[in-house]
Amino acid sequence: MAAADGLSARRKIRVLYVLDGFPDPHAGTENQFWLLFRKLDRSRFEPAITLLKSSEFLQAHVTDAPLETLGVVRLRSPRSLWRVFAAALRARTRGFDVVHLFFNDVSLVFPPLFSLFGIPVIVSRRDLGFWYTPGNLRLLRINARLAAAVVANCEAVRDAVIGAEHYDPRKVRVIYNGIGRDPSAAHRDVRTELAVSADARLIIIVANLRPLKRIDDAVRALAVIGYGLESAHLVVAGEDRVDEAGRSVRAQLETLAAQLNVHDRLHFLGKIADPLPVIRAADVCVLCSETEGLSNTVIEYMLAGKAAVCTRVGGNSELVIEGSTGHLVPVGDVQALARAVSGLLRDPARARVYGEAARQRALELFLPETMVGHHEALYSELAGR
Repeated sequence: MAAADGLSARRKIRVLYVLDGFPDPHAGTENQFWLLFRKLDRSRFEPAITLLKSSEFLQAHVTDAPLETLGVVRLRSPRSLWRVFAAALRARTRGFDVVHLFFNDVSLVFPPLFSLFGIPVIVSRRDLGFWYTPGNLRLLRINARLAAAVVANCEAVRDAVIGAEHYDPRKVRVIYNGIGRDPSAAHRDVRTELAVSADARLIIIVANLRPLKRIDDAVRALAVIGYGLESAHLVVAGEDRVDEAGRSVRAQLETLAAQLNVHDRLHFLGKIADPLPVIRAADVCVLCSETEGLSNTVIEYMLAGKAAVCTRVGGNSELVIEGSTGHLVPVGDVQALARAVSGLLRDPARARVYGEAARQRALELFLPETMVGHHEALYSELAGR
């Protein structure tokens, strides 16, 4: 650390963040990057941002750091590759000490260039590799030898990166997400908004309507729960997406609900900027995904003090403690999902105990200052090598 301290004494450490884009400040990766960027200690670090694609949000909100957009849409075109090379060369000329890559495209093309120019590269990994292809993995395994470090946001992602991309385990650092939220967010009156009875039991899912989120499992579970618990309603907060055939996922869920005769107990709120007030209206929160890294959604369930029932994938088992803060069920097991949810709906006192334990766990594990501090320590270490 002495070398890093000497560098800090001479000047600020220059950190370049390189991202594919920044379309939605509330999405998981974007939210964590923006929290890190805003809270980075400007007395010790001097950040800059390079984007492949433009971002209206960052152009409007970044006022204290250089922001460059490369205008790259297709990485494989010669013009795009030249722009990528030129951006790496400018980073060397401008004297950046560390480069931190977010998202997938930049992690494919930039590590060899920055390594060639002698700049330590950090790669972020926040999922279990649902985007891997044989071609991607060949490049990523070469890049694993060139990157100085990879930041995983949970142990499950760490294991996936080591196994699939062949990183040296000593290079992989686990840094949990930070919660940059006010836990006292207002309660949204979802029952009145949806015109359901005041005693309706709300099962809430916050997820964009993508096939891998398996929201259809929750609809099927709702039909099972309905026998003897007809006051249960499923509320989905998230943007409609299309499947590989171009079909609306919401339309498919509505058709399924009609077939199961639960269409009057399934509600869609659409895309919402701040899900926390909606979550606070829940009796039980659910996430049925077939793949997750460290889910910001589950962290927000915890922060809101809600018991959660989640699939046993990725980092969910690092968030939800079985029988203490919620329940974990196998992917696709509708009966297990229905049993776990109905058990909490029928025992609200137990759900409240789970929820309070979840809230305390979130406040202990996911402080933004802790997340930022670990990144700052890594930047200092690499800059001092």
